[in-house]
Amino acid sequence: MDFNAVEEEEFGFSRNYFLAKEVGSSGKKSARKLSDINVVDEQKLREASANIEQKHQNDVAGLINSCKSLYPKWVFDLRHLD
Repeated sequence: MDFNAVEEEEFGFSRNYFLAKEVGSSGKKSARKLSDINVVDEQKLREASANIEQKHQNDVAGLINSCKSLYPKWVFDLRHLD
């Protein structure tokens, strides 16, 4: 099989794939639109996010410290992978 035949076959497959998708689609479309989204004022969003209660602060701090302390080991291990 020469290069042109392979290319023709691949083109035919991709064309048929998309035609099948187009024909096989149920025709149902989502009724949701970008214009349906209620836009929130940025200042109100910042104020609301500032009032979010932080949960598990000790656990998060412990995980961050663990990651920081283990970083040199990870670098060493990754550099010496064979």
